[in-house]
Amino acid sequence: MPWRLRRISATDKFKTEKVSIRVAHEEIRLAYIARRGQGRGVMFIHGMGSSRMAFLPLLQQFPTKHPLYALDLPGFGASSLPRERQAVGDYVAAVLGFMDALGLHRPILVGHSFGGMVAAETAILEPKRVFGVFLVASAGWTAPRNVMQPSPSVCLNRLGIWITGSDWFGKRMVNHLGMDARMLSAADRRRLRYGWRHAHEMARMGRFYESKDMAGRLQRSKVPAIVLAGSRDPLFPLDEVKRVVGDRFRLWVMEGVGHLPIDQRPEEFRELLHQALTQLESVGRLRSEDR
Repeated sequence: MPWRLRRISATDKFKTEKVSIRVAHEEIRLAYIARRGQGRGVMFIHGMGSSRMAFLPLLQQFPTKHPLYALDLPGFGASSLPRERQAVGDYVAAVLGFMDALGLHRPILVGHSFGGMVAAETAILEPKRVFGVFLVASAGWTAPRNVMQPSPSVCLNRLGIWITGSDWFGKRMVNHLGMDARMLSAADRRRLRYGWRHAHEMARMGRFYESKDMAGRLQRSKVPAIVLAGSRDPLFPLDEVKRVVGDRFRLWVMEGVGHLPIDQRPEEFRELLHQALTQLESVGRLRSEDR
């Protein structure tokens, strides 16, 4: 592959780091992993029931000189659980606070599932602070299909999250998301299980978050965006994504892929990520020159 710049060994250690930010008069500690580099930073934002560890293989194996950062949103992974139930705006504030704390100037945001919604909302709120967004199997276009509804009881939800984080349930959940669970290694299963069982905010979130007219508002923000969807995504069916996205943004489709393209076709996803970063940088530079 001619674009291959360097490869990080799969045995390299990525130490979890933490940074303090203030959101709504509360100090929050955000956990993240990073791979230092040169040039524009790239931030990875995980989905619901996930964590920074969802992107660990990318940080280990993606051949790029870009600095890479994968954070835990508040209430997920090893980040602090805020006192109050979070709204989408709180996650956006956390992303912006993370950028400030690490001195990230206009990074490219890569969001998977709910993380795609957070990335898009960040670009909509602060378009001058985001260079571009790559939205992977993103929430926000439509309400998710085929999802479990949480109980009104936070305690019951916590218990349910722990039980369904077992290997038996986990394999069935991965299959439900359109991926053959047998493709996952034991390390992959541990990584995904960690994110699910440490999704503390998910236990008290109630209904899934909404983003009204996300496509229209993102288009009006003029932040460059590329959308990636799986043809077999059971949560956000391709036909619905096509209908909402229309010709507003470039829409790339991974044929035969469900809701977990990063894990289902890792090599293909890395190539698409490389293309997305290249194209977003090109479009973003033109946008900056037009100002």
